[in-house]
Amino acid sequence: MLGRAGRAGGASPCVADVTEVSMARVAVISWIGAWALVACGGNGESGSATGSAATGSAASPGAAPTPAEFEGLSTVQDLVRTAHLADLDDGGLFIDFGTPQRDKYTTGDWKTGWIEDGVEGETTFTTVGATGRVYFHVDEPGPLTLRFRVRPIGTANMMVFVNNRQLETVRMQPGAAFRDHDVAVPAEAVQRGENYLLLRFGGTTRVGDRDVAVAMDWLRVVRGAPTSAEGWEPPTWGTLLGDAALGGSTRRAMRLRRGASASWYVQVPADGKLGLLLGAEGGPIDARVTLVPEGAESAELWSGRATGAWQVQLLDLSAHAGRIARIGVHAAGGTGSRLLVGDARVLVPARTVAAPARRPRNVVLLVIDTLRADKLRPWNPRSRVRTPVLDRLAAEGAVFERAHAPENWTKPSVASILSGLHPATHGAKTSEARLPASVLLLSEHLRAQGFGTASFIANGYVSDRFGFDQGWDHYFNYIRSNRPTEAEHLFRDAAAWIEQNRGKPFFVFIQTIDPHVPYDPPADILAHYDPRTDYAGQVRPRLTPDLLERAKRNPPAVTFDASDRRRLEALYDGEIDYHDRELGRFVERLQALGVWDETLIVITSDHGEEFGEHGSWGHGHSVYEEMLHVPFLWRGPGVPAVRVPHVVGTVDTAPTILALLGQPPMPDVEGRSLVDFLHGGLPPGPRLSFSDFLDDRRVANEGRFKLVLRGVNPTLFDLQTDPGEQRELPVGRHPIAMRFLRIHLGQFLGATNRARWLDAVQGQGRAVATEAAEMDPEIRRQLGALGYAN
Repeated sequence: MLGRAGRAGGASPCVADVTEVSMARVAVISWIGAWALVACGGNGESGSATGSAATGSAASPGAAPTPAEFEGLSTVQDLVRTAHLADLDDGGLFIDFGTPQRDKYTTGDWKTGWIEDGVEGETTFTTVGATGRVYFHVDEPGPLTLRFRVRPIGTANMMVFVNNRQLETVRMQPGAAFRDHDVAVPAEAVQRGENYLLLRFGGTTRVGDRDVAVAMDWLRVVRGAPTSAEGWEPPTWGTLLGDAALGGSTRRAMRLRRGASASWYVQVPADGKLGLLLGAEGGPIDARVTLVPEGAESAELWSGRATGAWQVQLLDLSAHAGRIARIGVHAAGGTGSRLLVGDARVLVPARTVAAPARRPRNVVLLVIDTLRADKLRPWNPRSRVRTPVLDRLAAEGAVFERAHAPENWTKPSVASILSGLHPATHGAKTSEARLPASVLLLSEHLRAQGFGTASFIANGYVSDRFGFDQGWDHYFNYIRSNRPTEAEHLFRDAAAWIEQNRGKPFFVFIQTIDPHVPYDPPADILAHYDPRTDYAGQVRPRLTPDLLERAKRNPPAVTFDASDRRRLEALYDGEIDYHDRELGRFVERLQALGVWDETLIVITSDHGEEFGEHGSWGHGHSVYEEMLHVPFLWRGPGVPAVRVPHVVGTVDTAPTILALLGQPPMPDVEGRSLVDFLHGGLPPGPRLSFSDFLDDRRVANEGRFKLVLRGVNPTLFDLQTDPGEQRELPVGRHPIAMRFLRIHLGQFLGATNRARWLDAVQGQGRAVATEAAEMDPEIRRQLGALGYAN
């Protein structure tokens, strides 16, 4: 048995250190050699699953060059390198356990019961505990046969449920070898789009430190009534993927048997094209290439006959730009044995980004605590909140319209901003968790590059007690020091430090606490948003931390009437207004010091705030857009005035700052540089953001569609037609979008290295040992003053 060894592949992303792995692990690595060859360019060198340019390196020494038809195009997704993300239909949907292909069906093992990958001889498998869950797609309802190849370990019974309907129980003999079992699924139990398979086992046996029921080799979902297994052999990924030579030309290729198909779920970019080479082994094969857009009819992009010579196809996708779509390659009739699909890529016109005329010398990173994006006019032109300074900076710089926080509360979100790591990696996710010293922060990295570094922080969770004092020449936390926390004090002190230290490049991090509770703006500003002088309700500025905490209890200990709500929102809006005034004074001070024009300004937030939109108040309890959608504004040398419509995450902050500075990247960083977006390009890979809420919820957002997992229950929202997330969509309403999000969220959650999460062979990512902070009465008092009851 082994954890995710097939995914990890040893110390290097592509080459196992066989001196330090078990023979079982070596066997799995050998078994997935096809992925290693494809993911690593066929020569043992590291490679990306998405690729970067159509003119990239060939698959192996002596391989054919990139087709001339692909010149001038850049790769958004390399479909052969991401073959593990494709649904393979070979006599039915084929789910191969024990390989990187399965994460898209098991949600990366998150709350689905699957335990470890293993190998016996040439059989790869995954063990499972008392329950196992699988999610698979069906185009149209109808009877199915589920054919399992399974070896019982700790149970004699496997109960099968599809979409919560109990089917037959499979009887097995514990200790028996792998064998096939068929379960018939009636048409009325099958639904269009995603289907939920639940397996419950009658017992488990302790294997190592885990309770194991069975080992699953593969699952085949066959349309129709049960059929004989004779004459069908499961496809092996060792023959599906690898180098293929036709006419002396060698290509990276996927091999499909007659009657088989492979389907990738992709985001179709503007001006997108599908490039691929088709060929056949053993004789000609008829083939088709299809596209099924979300919400539209299937389209045939190409049909014809593949032969013993590579045929280059460059197919226009522009009619479907902006949609999620399923691209299918189908091997039909003919005398050949296998259809070859080589160099398949989603492509866009290449853009050459010239080196900036000048780079920033300095950086100011401002995190405005608790600021939701829709309160600002650059994100919501109808907002009543006055922010002329932010408006001006947005007009002069880059506005990322759809930026998302990685969590819905401060500590994990800020840790991701400063480290470029996702919360599941840095581990600072709970109230008591401490950011480990082994996590490299942007402050440490830039100080090593000769920058002066200073921090001015007004949230007690972003403090020395929780590991945020790393890498600063000057560190100051106003909460921990019992100093006033209004923005004017932080901006004044930051400007004073800059004045004294502007002789060399500097990185200044400011985290203001306005508009976090307590909401207490100046009286003149409050009067602009709520001019009432006769309000006699329960909302008092300095009581707002306690009021909101009690209001979001279940059941609520406090409820707000319309008058209270009006006052609460006026207080919050007034805090934003006040903050903008102080930000303007800070900008004027930097201009007077002569550093403004050479300084990169990055403005974002750690999370938003709820005002009853979904029945609660404050933050730290849900993953709706009012909580996760945050402002993301960049202004300075090398940053054009542009609006970026694509989804990004604030985890991308550190790598983008370093790219704009021209400084070396941080090692093991999991965010990506957004510089391509600034210049109208598309970096390789899907445009997605991932967010967490502790260990309770997981979110994938692609812009229009958003998938939320709460345990085993999926919720899909269409943010285009329902931006307020008031209508949970049936799973069959948008099946293509649902499958796209399920595949990518499963791949991300199952990653062993989130810096290479799209790859089949990822290597072992950053290992961080979690640490706990001492929660003494003083730190609890300080956090309680901010509304943190627990």
